[in-house]
Amino acid sequence: MVVPYLLLNGVIICVALFKGLQVSFGYYPLIGLREVTFNYFKQVLTTAYFQKSLGYSCYLALTATFLSLVFGVGLAFLLLNTNSSFLHKVISLPISLPHIIVALLALQLFSQTGIISRFFYQIGWIKEIGQFPLLIHDVKGYGILFVFLYKEIPYVAITTLAILKQLQFGYIDVAKNLGASHVRILTTIILPLIQKTVCSLFVILFCFTFASFEVPFLLGSPSYETVAMTAYDLFTQADLATRPQAFALNLVMSGVCLLVSVLLFGISRLLPGGRSTQ
Repeated sequence: MVVPYLLLNGVIICVALFKGLQVSFGYYPLIGLREVTFNYFKQVLTTAYFQKSLGYSCYLALTATFLSLVFGVGLAFLLLNTNSSFLHKVISLPISLPHIIVALLALQLFSQTGIISRFFYQIGWIKEIGQFPLLIHDVKGYGILFVFLYKEIPYVAITTLAILKQLQFGYIDVAKNLGASHVRILTTIILPLIQKTVCSLFVILFCFTFASFEVPFLLGSPSYETVAMTAYDLFTQADLATRPQAFALNLVMSGVCLLVSVLLFGISRLLPGGRSTQ
């Protein structure tokens, strides 16, 4: 049963990729485009509007990924010494919630007309709703980052915790007996042991947040669009001449994710935790 499933999905993916490459290179007979060209990729990579979109997506993805890894790994070490099953269930809860549900909750809680701002108004902490800080639809993307962190920190913590429970920490006791400092133990023993897991998590989180659509669509600023939102706008325009740009932008988005993955795994192989022990 697995082989037919893989074949069917493989064919669908290959056909979609071929179609995307075909249109992005300017071959789109439906609207009379039959000349292969790199102009659409050039427009996506050199136009200030698209560069702004790519930069904003990188900012959100890198910020959310880095913070999720830092706090998630730290939380995993705290959970390692905790036997409370209730605490584990509470921390695992955000993982089961869809991103769009968390985004809607953030909209209801943190918008200037949301529950928190109204509560502050009722108790007199603010004199008018407009005094509540702009956390939703803001340029910095605080609402977007909140949703990503709320979802990803528990994911990193639970994933890392599962790896930590399988590792042997006798090396740490030996290092302590030999007088190694906490920083030395962290950099030479703990981080190399979880390095491959952290690198894999970085790639997963970066690619997901970089290409995310629904969260920036609901909580993002109208003046700052992510790559996925820009591609969606191009796809939904009545003028079909914008379709090649949309396909080119999607391929650039995939290329960025692939490049980050290759670079990160390549760097990981050069670090202590990625070197062969043979």
